[in-house]
Formats: sequence, structure tokens, C-alpha cells
Amino acid sequence: MITEELYGGYTVSCDIIPMGKDYTLAVYGGDTPHVGSVVMSSARPSLTGEGIGVTSSVLTGLGHKDDVVAKLFAEAVAKRGNCTAVCACGIHIDDIDSAQLETVKQSCKKLLQRVLETIGCGS
Repeated sequence: MITEELYGGYTVSCDIIPMGKDYTLAVYGGDTPHVGSVVMSSARPSLTGEGIGVTSSVLTGLGHKDDVVAKLFAEAVAKRGNCTAVCACGIHIDDIDSAQLETVKQSCKKLLQRVLETIGCGS
């Protein structure tokens, strides 16, 4: 498990499960961790003919916005690892304001970089 601080004692964590050359990730945190969204991303040749692209499928629970983070993680891991990556995500903090939401977004980006370094796909 890799954990990044948010604010006010809250954290966001990522569990990484290698599955052959693929990965399953669980990203969760705040005051009520849960499964709000699931994204599966598969690497493929870029449609431009240069490099690697990804195709993603997204499932999002009613009223949840966790797909933004789940897609960020799944697509980055799939593209960097040239593999398939699944990310289940659920981060919830009651009464979050816009400044705190921005802190969560930045902390998730830091967490993602640490995940990529851990699995050997860092930039």
C-alpha cells in the first residue's frame, strides 16, 4: 500500500495487485473509503501510428465522481506498462470545499507518480 497525505488527517491510498503483466489498483481514502467507480484501460498502438494509446471502459456508481481519479490511474499505468490496468476508486470527504478538492487532486497526482515508480513505469 502506498499512501499520500491529503489534509486534516485524511489520506488517499493505493493497493497494487500485479496480475502477470497487468495490474489491478484500489485507490481509496477520505472519511468514507468505498467503490464509486471502476475503470479498465488497455494499451494499444496509438491511432496516430506513433507510440502507445489506451482504450478505457468506465463504470460509475450513481452520484459518484471517482471516475476522474480511476481513469487517471488506469490509463497512466496501462500506457506506461503497455498492459491492461483496472482501477477501483472511492474517495469521500464530507463537506469538501473547492480548495480541499484541489488538494485531493494534487495528492492523487503525487500518489500516481509513486505508483508508477513502484511498478517500474515511472517517468
